[in-house]
Amino acid sequence: MEFTQIKEIDNKYSIITYPRHNLCMVRGDGNTLYDTNGRAYVDFVAGLGESCLGYKNPMLTEAIKAQTENIVSFSNLYYNELHSTLAQAICNDTPYTKVCFGGSIGDTLLIIAMMIRKFCIESKDSRNTVLAVTESEGLYDSIQNESLCVKTVKPNLAEFKNALTDDVCAVIFCPIEVDQGIKINKYEFLLSAYALCRSKSVLVTYDETSIGLGRTGSMFAFEEYGVQPDIVMIARGMGGGIPIAAILSRGEIATTLSSSDRINAFSISSVALVSALVVVERLKSGMLEEITAKGEYLMGKLSKLKKHNFVVDVRGIGLVVGIELTENLNAAKIIGQMESNGFLIDQTRNNTLRITPPFTINEREIDKMVESLSEIFAQTNL
Repeated sequence: MEFTQIKEIDNKYSIITYPRHNLCMVRGDGNTLYDTNGRAYVDFVAGLGESCLGYKNPMLTEAIKAQTENIVSFSNLYYNELHSTLAQAICNDTPYTKVCFGGSIGDTLLIIAMMIRKFCIESKDSRNTVLAVTESEGLYDSIQNESLCVKTVKPNLAEFKNALTDDVCAVIFCPIEVDQGIKINKYEFLLSAYALCRSKSVLVTYDETSIGLGRTGSMFAFEEYGVQPDIVMIARGMGGGIPIAAILSRGEIATTLSSSDRINAFSISSVALVSALVVVERLKSGMLEEITAKGEYLMGKLSKLKKHNFVVDVRGIGLVVGIELTENLNAAKIIGQMESNGFLIDQTRNNTLRITPPFTINEREIDKMVESLSEIFAQTNL
């Protein structure tokens, strides 16, 4: 089908909730995507971090093929060996004793809302407010219901102290706000806020749905801060491109939910489970060290772009990097120029270029991408 026809059909029948680039990808190989015209693009977006092992990854592809020949999915009414194996693999070598799987980031919000409220009821805790620490107002409003309130505070210690009122039963932290311009919370803030929560017996949740499972170079981002949240949410990248999410928990709250709660009417696809198992096994077999080394290499290269007067900041950790630009240089323009040069990068809030390549990216591909971006910046006069 021609690209123009694809666009016409899509615009006619699809409810489009994400702005589309003027490209249509038809296949992928390694860290490269190919469009309808056969043109190649080295991918530094990875589906917003979802395709963490790139495309046609041999281990992932073979595992998915084998599983589809066996069974794709079956009901939550029965035990599932893959479900049990993945649960054990994720919890092993972590502080967490239980995990609940879901199909999306939305599922994780639904599950933690029920966990927090049920835990408070069972422990006879009358507090009913969740404090969300984020730059994005309304980000967690979906967990609000008739028995649970949500309020938001920015990641500032003075403001946090004022917001941590006696009605707060749980706090949600987002240590790196990818969708807000790769905003990295300060170490001192997260550590102090964590201590305050502990002093008030407030549950601590870390939202790592965009950065968990390796993106920062650690299995979980919280490991970078020396804290141990009660609950951790993970999603993007977990299934190597196949939708799956999880909530890890420890302590008393880990046993709050039971089979009678019947949260997930749809079972998690066996294809998603086997994909996640491949990702976890790969991460635990030396890939985390590779991500750290590649991240340092990438940051070392991109940091040199700070010399341009229109570059506000270059920030990141592991393989999640943001390049914030001044308002007089539209990030979308740079993205278009990079696409013309055969590289895919993305844009997030605050006029920031988002770079989240597959974990399988290599130094040669990094060099070529940075070279292309450097040339574009050098030709930009403001």
